[in-house]
Amino acid sequence: MASRQEIQERIEAFSCELVAELGEVDASMGDCWLDAVENQAVELGDAISTELVRQIALRREVEAEAACPQCDQPGRYEGVRKRELIGRRGPVEITEPEYYCPCCRKAFFPEDPRDRR
Repeated sequence: MASRQEIQERIEAFSCELVAELGEVDASMGDCWLDAVENQAVELGDAISTELVRQIALRREVEAEAACPQCDQPGRYEGVRKRELIGRRGPVEITEPEYYCPCCRKAFFPEDPRDRR
């Protein structure tokens, strides 16, 4: 995993590339020039956030079985399914493992144990 300093350096380099590609800021996109720049930055930040969530979800480990959140019985892996989640930055479509519980007769997406903190 990259250090904070390395990530900051990559963000700075990426930001320079974006500034060069985007060109001049359209001041009509805000109440003033700074507002327009911040609006563009927020839009880009939201897009980056959405893509990070999507990419990280793709890396989640897939097990042959997972405990059903309702009855705690083992559910079998059925494959992956796209699903829309609502995050702090808005909706994001992710692909994640889907399981089926034969006892409850329902599909479920297991909770990541790290989410219980």
